Amino acid sequence: MVGPPPVSWEVDPHRVGARLCAPGIWRLRLPLPWEGITHVNAYAVALDDGVMLVDCGSGGHPTLSSALGGALAETGFGLEDVRALVLTHAHTDHAGLARWLVDRTGCSVWMHPAGEHVFDILRAPEQVRAARARLALREGVPEGRLEAFACTGEECEGISGLLVEPRSLRENARLPSAVGTWEVLETPGHSPSHVCLIQRERGIAIAGDSLCAAFVPWMDYGYSVDPVAELLGSLDRIEGIRGLTLALPGHGRPLADVHAAIALQRDGIHARLDELRAALDRGPAGAYELTERMFGPLDSDLEAAERTTEVLAYLAHLRATGEVVRELQTNGTRRHRRTAPVAVGRTGA
Repeated sequence: MVGPPPVSWEVDPHRVGARLCAPGIWRLRLPLPWEGITHVNAYAVALDDGVMLVDCGSGGHPTLSSALGGALAETGFGLEDVRALVLTHAHTDHAGLARWLVDRTGCSVWMHPAGEHVFDILRAPEQVRAARARLALREGVPEGRLEAFACTGEECEGISGLLVEPRSLRENARLPSAVGTWEVLETPGHSPSHVCLIQRERGIAIAGDSLCAAFVPWMDYGYSVDPVAELLGSLDRIEGIRGLTLALPGHGRPLADVHAAIALQRDGIHARLDELRAALDRGPAGAYELTERMFGPLDSDLEAAERTTEVLAYLAHLRATGEVVRELQTNGTRRHRRTAPVAVGRTGA
């Protein structure tokens, strides 16, 4: 992702919970060390001889792996019962313990192959750090915040290690379980590696971070031409699955009204695009200045990095749709400006 890591990765390993969402499917509520993001969901799905774990929580401190073991124990299973680990996407809070769990249990691990947005950082952290610093400079990030924008500590500390030849999660792959077969739906946008798991007979989607009860957007920037269009397209794809009655998100409570959850995310994205258009109407600017115009003072380095990355994704979308051009100034910084006013509808859906 981007931005500085938490001050400490340590959590209270007893602050966990497990709840049955549907027969044979448990939600594991795992603590996170991030300010403002208190937990992440993993899901334990019954197999004939154990469980399939969907996501596994963050690495970074032994208390996080203890929390995973404690939450799983509340379902009546143990780590030794994990036969397969399936990752909805390669972010630290969802995949951080993957290598640790594979080493601990010998389970198979499944992930979409487009995991470069995280795992390349482990392979070449200094190269990624330099690239992030260059981008921040070009977009007008103040000198005092360059280190926070360039930092690779989140990935390098929060991921327990590189995965060795994970099995490939691609469109229409099938994962058997005791509650039926799960179909893989590729849903990029939040990250290039994002997938959802669909159990059509029961009308259930394990939705990762594509859906949530709140609008808290994140889109990895720099790994695809237009992550906003990808995310909007992925929402359309989920909405096109007939008969979904329950979505199990990566954060927050289960979602019984799937269509309302999709509309919340879609409407939020379009509202942010309109806010960016209004910010651009005040004159050309770099991404950092546009972020301040949209959100006001950026009180912390983490907020500044996350919000600016979000705005960069929206700018990429407006460039792709022809509404914005990006110009390089003589001092090496970038300025984004609106093209001639046009009638703008909802694009990228």
